[in-house]
Amino acid sequence: MKAFEVAAREAREELVLCHNVFDPAEPRKILLRKGHVLTTADRPHLERLGASPIHLLELEPGDVSETEAGERLAAAVAGPGVAVAGESESQVRLVAAVRGVLHVAADRLASVHVHDGVLVWTLDNGMPVEAGRHIASAKVAPLAVPRESLERAAHDGAGAVTVAPYKDRRVAVLVRERMDSGAREKFEASIRMKIAWFGGGPPAVRYVASGVDEAREGLSALARSGAELVLVGGTGSTDPLDPMFIALDTLGGRVLRLGVPAHPGSTYWLGDLSAVPILGLASCGMFSQMTALDLLLPRFYSGESITSQLLTSLAIGGLIGRDRTHRFPQYNERPTPTG
Repeated sequence: MKAFEVAAREAREELVLCHNVFDPAEPRKILLRKGHVLTTADRPHLERLGASPIHLLELEPGDVSETEAGERLAAAVAGPGVAVAGESESQVRLVAAVRGVLHVAADRLASVHVHDGVLVWTLDNGMPVEAGRHIASAKVAPLAVPRESLERAAHDGAGAVTVAPYKDRRVAVLVRERMDSGAREKFEASIRMKIAWFGGGPPAVRYVASGVDEAREGLSALARSGAELVLVGGTGSTDPLDPMFIALDTLGGRVLRLGVPAHPGSTYWLGDLSAVPILGLASCGMFSQMTALDLLLPRFYSGESITSQLLTSLAIGGLIGRDRTHRFPQYNERPTPTG
């Protein structure tokens, strides 16, 4: 690339403007924008500007212009579930092609930024997003970059931004009857609403008395029902002798983890029975819409397994507050249809 200054009237076609050019009669009016490639149609403007100096860039073989570079970079980093939406304000926008969970491969994005002037930025990793939402942008900072550098960046960042669509997965719910009828109804309505928001079918809900035998029967039945996740409400997570823990043990299951590094929801527990995850909920997770459960459900419905590793991954950002609403499903909004 070669940059130089000339009088406007002497500017040649096919050169690139390095800055905005304003109308002398209306100083706030832009005649020609930064990055514009001069054509014969621009000659009247250039003649009006006369001897006014302008800065131009001449691309050399092997250089890629700002617009083309942004488009190629965007196409490279867009993985499954992502669409390229076009250029705006010198950046190329990426949007969610489906409703689901945004995943950003941080290592690939870091590799992109090893190459000077090549830029990609995104929304937070793990966010639930609706179809059509602007989730990332790609651009190059200079008006052109070497083709070799762009190609390496595109290779290193290939598929770095994806959206995993929600799936219809089966959830079952086991509720201890020590909850009064009003609380049970409120909990059931809440969990049905959440599951429906993800597009899932209605959950199997089973109420059991507080004894070990009843807990064992309920857990066994739901684990055999084809459920991919069993939510348990009304247990005492800090009591090793809680009937649910004893029932799980006598069935050959096990507790995998006590506690989640996120709050509200830090007293959840995770168990396993016949390869079916059992997630014990604290009272907050049974009624609120902003708890660790609401961070886990999008991940589950987009195809991830509920594991100890997934639970511990909530630690960064696990301090849940009203300023973090963007990380949670917008249950009060009607989902955007896809397909």
